[in-house]
Amino acid sequence: MTREKLAEKVDVSPRFLADVEGGKVGVSLMTLKNLCIALSTTADYLLGLTGDENESMASNITNKISALPTRYYPLLNTILDQLILLK
Repeated sequence: MTREKLAEKVDVSPRFLADVEGGKVGVSLMTLKNLCIALSTTADYLLGLTGDENESMASNITNKISALPTRYYPLLNTILDQLILLK
């Protein structure tokens, strides 16, 4: 994803993102949250508190499940059961 596209998704300027990447400025909690959503990752991963890509992916999946309406949970459970059988 380009810096311009990410900036658009997060509602900041590309220059601001460049300054963040360069360590010149910090971000608000809301901007951090929006970055996490746009990049499908966790704040811990972006902040370097965890380098475990699998942990970040698991957290991302958990966040997506939490965003689903509960009526989809039974179907999701069935899908997960089938995926487990594939291993």
